[in-house]
Amino acid sequence: MSLHGALLANRYLLANFNLEGFTVPASRGLTALLGLLLVLGLFIACEEEATAVPTATPAPAIAPTATTAPTQAATAAPVATAAATPVATPAPTATPPPAMTGPTGTLNVGMPELGPGVFDLPNQGYEQFKFDSITTHEAMFATSPDGAVLARIVQDWSADPTGLVYTFHLPDNAQWHTGHGDWGLLDADDFIFSLERVSIDGTTHSAGGHIRRIFTCDACALEKIDSHTVQLTRPRPTPEITWRSRSPTGSASAFHSKKHFDSVGEEGALQQSVGTGPWELMEVKSGDSRTMRAVEDHWRRTPNFEEMVWFDISEDSTRLANFLSGTIDTGSFGPDQIQAIKQENMAGVKFMTFPGAADYYLNLEGQQYLPDHPWHQVEPGAETARIPLGENASYLDHCGPDAPWVSCDRDVTSQEWANAQKVRLAMNHSIDRQKLVNNLAFGDGDPEYVTYWIGHDGRFKEFGLDQLVYEYDVDKARRLLEEAGYPDGFDIDMALTLRPQAGAVEAGQAVATMWEEVGIRANQFNEPMSSFRPKFVRRTALGVNTHSGTPPIEPMTNYASFFSAKNALNFGFEHPMLQEQIDKGTLEINDDARWALSAEIARFIFDNAMQLPLYTVSATFPLSPKIDAWAIMAGANDWLSNWEDVPHRQ
Repeated sequence: MSLHGALLANRYLLANFNLEGFTVPASRGLTALLGLLLVLGLFIACEEEATAVPTATPAPAIAPTATTAPTQAATAAPVATAAATPVATPAPTATPPPAMTGPTGTLNVGMPELGPGVFDLPNQGYEQFKFDSITTHEAMFATSPDGAVLARIVQDWSADPTGLVYTFHLPDNAQWHTGHGDWGLLDADDFIFSLERVSIDGTTHSAGGHIRRIFTCDACALEKIDSHTVQLTRPRPTPEITWRSRSPTGSASAFHSKKHFDSVGEEGALQQSVGTGPWELMEVKSGDSRTMRAVEDHWRRTPNFEEMVWFDISEDSTRLANFLSGTIDTGSFGPDQIQAIKQENMAGVKFMTFPGAADYYLNLEGQQYLPDHPWHQVEPGAETARIPLGENASYLDHCGPDAPWVSCDRDVTSQEWANAQKVRLAMNHSIDRQKLVNNLAFGDGDPEYVTYWIGHDGRFKEFGLDQLVYEYDVDKARRLLEEAGYPDGFDIDMALTLRPQAGAVEAGQAVATMWEEVGIRANQFNEPMSSFRPKFVRRTALGVNTHSGTPPIEPMTNYASFFSAKNALNFGFEHPMLQEQIDKGTLEINDDARWALSAEIARFIFDNAMQLPLYTVSATFPLSPKIDAWAIMAGANDWLSNWEDVPHRQ
């Protein structure tokens, strides 16, 4: 079967756009975009805004040629309805609603945590650069509702027959925001500056390590051809060009103005937001709100609302009260809050639901078995390591009775490893995942045992990963703890960290209660992700923390983002055997071989129980009577996206 045929044979749940009352089945295309991603063997197309999504087209056998997709008839965005019986309708596209005379009104959004306002690229946390990429700034590419690549800062691009030289063409009318001065139009200098800035040594940006590996590596060259054309020369082909350059993923970098940075310096750039997006940031009240105004005559798409305010509301009950009172128009809500809104039966309220759109899991930290990796070392003549480690970040600093899940020997055949592995297995076997689904997701979800494969059902079954299960077995968990030398259990810190997808904290609290039955005592404490994230960056976290995610482009993108010594962020473990597979996967241009490597990584993590997957769940967002449904980007079901397309309710 062809790659395209194999991909379409799978069921990609994220691509199914469901509105309360009816379902719009998309073309199961979340990973059909792989036909657009591969550097060799397929054309890679940057689709124009407001066009129907093309299918992937096989390219000549030798090398890729990225082109702009042909323009096709626009399709209207879906409209929510309260009908009782689902009715199939055509798939949504990235088409904006009919243009109004100008933006009017205020759109209010409630989110669990926005984090501090930090605007210099290498110093940004997850919340900030995710916010940037879907509101005030723009990345190279965006993602259509069914997963295809859309043009943004890169209007079209191509690769030469060797797969080593890539040419990017930029828009000639993308105006930088003028609130902090007139910085002119985005150009090639801004493009190169942003990629170099985000990937400097010591960057904390989640895309920093990826951008360095792909665009600014030691043997890479970024060259300005003319004011709006940039050429990248690499030592070898890569499948990652659009993986790390596309909103709304958390590992994509937005573009910032070089002229602005040169004028105000790093200190000024930290405090001032200057982008090319359809929204301009006007005010940041830390821990309270962010206010944006629509960019009139935006180069790509002027929003329908004149103003948009995002409120930072960590308490679920407070966020719920704000929606019920009409203070906010939409936002992030957990399943219990959604049930509460439905029970109110408020006139005019609608819902957008994305089945199988998110998963909850616990990161099990302290397993830093690769402190000697070259990227963690300071090279001669350098001021810092590419990815510096914090103090006491090594597994040897953590292992022992206080952290029995961490082995004092990274050799997977050693007795020390076997004992720690038994502890981690016991932690997994003592979790009743079906109970979590029933009680926390109201039955709308599934137990999960392997993370980062949601939305890729066909491939998941192809490699037999659907057979990997940690059965709920308290007696087995007790035996494993006794064999490992911990018959009375142990204590472990549990950071209850908020996520954009509400409900992660409740999942962690439920697991902590289940662990009590086998003697695992979770010391729970609340900590904002903005303050916890530096522990991910410096590899100093020890214990577990609550987390959630949405379907990735493909599993390898997340493995390289969260478990590699070559990326700024790490979710708790690095290992030589794992690193070897990740390094192979990020350079493997054969799709079947790369997916096979992803499956090997999944089995290694499962067999060694290095993480604690919990369950998948649908994502549902309420819509106030003031707004209506709109098409969002695939993979954006935690913060939504395409906010410029939010329509006024007619």
